[in-house]
Amino acid sequence: MSRDSFDKEATSLQVLFLVPRLDKASTRYRVLQYFPALEEAGFRHEIRALSKATRSWLQLIRQVRAADVVFIQKKLFSFLEISLLRRLSKRLIYDFDDAVMYKDGPASYRQHARQRRRFAATAAQADLLIAGNDYLSEEARACHRPTLMIPTPLDMNRYTSKTPEKSTKGDVVLGWIGSRGTLKYLKEIAPALEALGERFPGVTLKIVADDFFDLEHLPVIKKSWSAADEIADLHSFDIGLMPLTDDVWTRGKCGFKLLQCMAVGLPVVCSPVGANRQIVTDGVEGFWASSQTEWVEKIAALINDADLARAMGRRGREKVLQTYSLQANAPLLIQSLRQPEGRFRPL
Repeated sequence: MSRDSFDKEATSLQVLFLVPRLDKASTRYRVLQYFPALEEAGFRHEIRALSKATRSWLQLIRQVRAADVVFIQKKLFSFLEISLLRRLSKRLIYDFDDAVMYKDGPASYRQHARQRRRFAATAAQADLLIAGNDYLSEEARACHRPTLMIPTPLDMNRYTSKTPEKSTKGDVVLGWIGSRGTLKYLKEIAPALEALGERFPGVTLKIVADDFFDLEHLPVIKKSWSAADEIADLHSFDIGLMPLTDDVWTRGKCGFKLLQCMAVGLPVVCSPVGANRQIVTDGVEGFWASSQTEWVEKIAALINDADLARAMGRRGREKVLQTYSLQANAPLLIQSLRQPEGRFRPL
């Protein structure tokens, strides 16, 4: 990425990134991968994890005071904590790519209310809210604060297109990449996967995660996720899957695993929930599926038509390049760090 591409202006702003943990995917993709672009644009930066084991308020106070911009990624604070950070910060940005204002899964009314209060308190103190999708942007704007939508981007220098492409419907790998916490969504479409296994003997399901399950009629390849193997694992898929249930938590999902499949040129089938509806135009880069029957029909259409699958994969990769790539979104983040009072000029 060239300096000209960022409309670089002289700056030596110090940005302090506050994150829940350094090993979280959101930290990697919404903070760490921007660092080379920030350095090229002239920013200085520091990052601090805020897990209970590593938190030191005395050190944190010194770092916040020294920073020109404090950028909080996803972490929610109590009213007293965020009020203190607000008083110490020259400029405060809050970034989130999940529905952090809700609890994931069963929770009591008190737990839900506490989560809402913490989000409202944090949002109210921010000079700018950066949301990962349109649904989250609506939640942010309800707090009456300046809001910007920046999707979770992919570095397209890393996500190379899959080659060679399949030319037959013989051995087709349905791929899902995720984690123990989201595996439940894949299990929801187990009846459809079983039906596909009975209908297409050459089809397999590959799960790249930290937990797995078996199917009776569809062979399952179980692969532990690792950063080193992630691109190769995506290249081993022929069709990418992203099922979701529809609730207030899943509507906040930013479709990142879907984008990863599209980035390497795969056709995809997804639930039309939250950001998935914006990422995939039904029938263009892939298909939407809202029932077991639709999951069977849409996946079968791609298995049966290799030309359709290849065309959808090419269109999906192009969409990621234009809209969801690091190269497309880094200038927007850089501008948001420079702009006072949440005002943004068109790129």
